[in-house]
Amino acid sequence: MREIVIVISDLYLASAEADGLLGVDANSSGAAVRDALPGFEHAARFGRKERIEGGWRSWLARWLGRDDLATLGPAAVAAAIVEEVVPTPSTVWIATPVHLIAGLTRLHLDRRGILRLSAEDLASFATDFARTFGESEFKIKSMDSGDFIMRSLATLDVATTEPARAAVGDLEVSLPKGRDAAVLKRLGAELEMWLHGHPINEARRRRGELPVSTLWLWGGGAAIDGSYRTARQSPAASSSLSSDLAFGSDPYLAGLWRLHGGECRPLPSLLSDLPTHPPAHRAVFVVEIAPLLHANPHWTVFEALTELDHRFISPALAELRQGVVASVVLVANDMQLRIQRGDRLKFWRRKAVLV
Repeated sequence: MREIVIVISDLYLASAEADGLLGVDANSSGAAVRDALPGFEHAARFGRKERIEGGWRSWLARWLGRDDLATLGPAAVAAAIVEEVVPTPSTVWIATPVHLIAGLTRLHLDRRGILRLSAEDLASFATDFARTFGESEFKIKSMDSGDFIMRSLATLDVATTEPARAAVGDLEVSLPKGRDAAVLKRLGAELEMWLHGHPINEARRRRGELPVSTLWLWGGGAAIDGSYRTARQSPAASSSLSSDLAFGSDPYLAGLWRLHGGECRPLPSLLSDLPTHPPAHRAVFVVEIAPLLHANPHWTVFEALTELDHRFISPALAELRQGVVASVVLVANDMQLRIQRGDRLKFWRRKAVLV
């Protein structure tokens, strides 16, 4: 395999976390960090660091050779997995279920508040949404990622923020902005009223799961038509179709590969669980912190990163050392760290952090 890319799609660091290594207190022992995060530590020390403009999604589209998709809204790309023919003109968003925490004066969103619903809950919410909002201009469809695609037949100009970024920032600052922001804010208020006391939420509480406060709309953009599918690939992109593999459940990743003419594969429990691929292949793994935090309620972000290091980052670097791959790229927090064969010999390099 020529290159392994590991994207931690929901790792964004607040300023307080950036004072230490990925949320570790600045006074923590360097040895303790190396023991818990050997892959991160190696990548930060020896990798070539570069800031990513526009986030990991547009970066990944360009990595795949699809510059035509890199400037589109994430929802427009993700919608490829739920609709073969998208009405145009129309606007689409990713609608992520979130649980908001009520404070004394305002609502808050934390990393555990970003929810991934089961297929059963997705279907039930979608059916009830159609019944409740049937006369409105908005329609939703569920996705395997645990999110929805929200579509409006109107062309709306609204700037939105993905929930993973809102969870480490000011929620008020993350609300919709732009010419038509009032439309989405009004819809958001209606969604909160619809979901408050909803029977599905009551069932989630009884199961010990967080209720859905609202659907967070983000990544919006004009819907695209079939001209963006494989016919618009560059020659380089066409040649990579059979050799580039994607693993994960992220809706943008799945839509990107569908538009590229391939299919995204389930994320393995361990990177080493994958069978050997021909040397020309590249592979991207899109992993998340939030599911680990849901599965382990007492874990910190640092402990979740320790698990991702064990499952993916350290095994990828082991393959690099063994000569199985030529390079490993770690993408998180709007940064990339690229490690190539021979970089570990540059012992004078000092540790860097993903900020």
